[in-house]
Amino acid sequence: MSAQKRFMSAMSERTVLSIATESTIFILINITAILGNCFVLAAISRNPRLRIIANWYILTLAIADLFAAVTCMPLTVGASIKGEWVYSDVICQIQGHVLQIWASFSLTIVAATAVHRYYKVVRPVRFREIFNKTFIVFMVISCFVLSAAVLMGFPFAIDASFQFGPHLFCTPNFPDQKTKRAVALSVYVAFTAIPSSILLFCYFKVYRAVRRHLILVMPNLRPQQQLHSDMKLSTRAEEMNTTKLVFAITTVFCVLWIPLCTIGTLHVSHVPLPRWIHLMYDYLMFMTAATNPLIYGFMNKSFRAEYVRIVRCNKRGGRARRLIIC
Repeated sequence: MSAQKRFMSAMSERTVLSIATESTIFILINITAILGNCFVLAAISRNPRLRIIANWYILTLAIADLFAAVTCMPLTVGASIKGEWVYSDVICQIQGHVLQIWASFSLTIVAATAVHRYYKVVRPVRFREIFNKTFIVFMVISCFVLSAAVLMGFPFAIDASFQFGPHLFCTPNFPDQKTKRAVALSVYVAFTAIPSSILLFCYFKVYRAVRRHLILVMPNLRPQQQLHSDMKLSTRAEEMNTTKLVFAITTVFCVLWIPLCTIGTLHVSHVPLPRWIHLMYDYLMFMTAATNPLIYGFMNKSFRAEYVRIVRCNKRGGRARRLIIC
């Protein structure tokens, strides 16, 4: 029995409790992704101190995650409730393309963030020479164009359409197994293996540079140098906090994507997988859009303070006061 037939059979055998549980989890992830990323956009919009170059990547990632949460996740919620694809084939094709582009774009943006932090911390001279507003905008646009070109080009080139199942969103339906493996391997290498390698390399270098600074530089500061170096130390502390934030984002991203890639590889290799494995794949896929705002709120003091102001409906720069009606 094919994976598609096993999937349809398992969907027809779901109980009311399982339908409610599975759909509720999707709804909670969807709501968290929408609200969380809206909070990120609102925080950056309200607070000029958050509009630094390092946060441009966070802003771009929040926009991409919010777009996927608004356009694609509700379709999956409806399919989970009904147990079948209740929309048109055109909607299935659109959702499939959007999810593919969003996933690859998110990974490349996180890799670009790691490169930015590497130059900022490890090679500050080159950073000032290379990383300006124009270069960062060009990098973001290039990541999107590359993701869109590759992920939309493959299906058209091999005449592969998207279909519903064995996941609760539309995935590519390749004409034969050989083509499926070739395309999957190319995409994994281009948008998973290479970005992951860049992440590990850059953050290893960043960690080693920060650790060397703390061990060697800080204890050697003389008392008479302390006043003169206060500004530098403050800047360095802020830099390390930002690095920890981005490192945490990357770590969570990798924790989510490692099982995603493992399940995807097993599926491409025609290893029979139970439906709950595919369901876990779906949850992890959408959780990538919901985790980043939570990390910002817990680890970044500026974001956390702005989140509190948003919840309390306080105006930026005004006297803190709680309003009943916003």
